[in-house]
Amino acid sequence: MKRILALLLCALLFLGLVGCSRAAGGSYFLDYITADGYRMKPSLFSMNVTLELEEDGVGTANYNGTVLDITWTDTGKAVIVTGPNGELEFNKDGKKLILHDEGTILYFSPVEEDENED
Repeated sequence: MKRILALLLCALLFLGLVGCSRAAGGSYFLDYITADGYRMKPSLFSMNVTLELEEDGVGTANYNGTVLDITWTDTGKAVIVTGPNGELEFNKDGKKLILHDEGTILYFSPVEEDENED
């Protein structure tokens, strides 16, 4: 369990997302995590993670109120995210971005905009 939390904290330092079927940029959240055959919601660990990606390739990651600056590049099949601690490569699967690391998988989903908001 400590390894999962450590992985999440490291990943949050330099995350970004892009869905294959939508334009780059937007708001995203950590939807769920799988490890050792278990699917877990981040709320189990009191985690609230959101990402804001700007069209110009910069953005922010917010982890329980701690905001970090990131940059990102869409290669078509993956998203390369660079932050204070280096780069990570995320696979794209539809609108989700997926990070694999030794049996632990992090799934990020886009925040759907409410079309009724003014």
